[in-house]
Amino acid sequence: MIKKKCDYCEIFFPEDHFGVALSTPTKIYRRRKCRNCYRLTKLALIDKHYKWLSEYKKERGCSRCGIKDPRVLDFHHKKGEDKLFTIGGFRREVGFGKLTEEIAKCIIVCANCHRILHDEIKTTGKNGA
Repeated sequence: MIKKKCDYCEIFFPEDHFGVALSTPTKIYRRRKCRNCYRLTKLALIDKHYKWLSEYKKERGCSRCGIKDPRVLDFHHKKGEDKLFTIGGFRREVGFGKLTEEIAKCIIVCANCHRILHDEIKTTGKNGA
């Protein structure tokens, strides 16, 4: 069994404790971080993005009623914008650049205004954004 040293925690693990970074027909290249260090790095990045999103929402507030509590604020995609993903779904699939591009397609509304907005769209066909 081949052992490899993690560049971050400096502990030796079996090679299969390192994710595959790239593979070619002749060779498999493994990550430099063990599974645990990779997981911890991802969790820290997710936390950083979550805090950034919270601050972003808090600074702007609801575009309809003005409430600034980030816990109740949502991103609503404007009509005519191509929605690639929901902002809440960014955590694993997309990087920060793609996240900010998608945010530019949205307005911030509180949960109540968001429900009212969707009801208006459904009943009148107009996007009140």
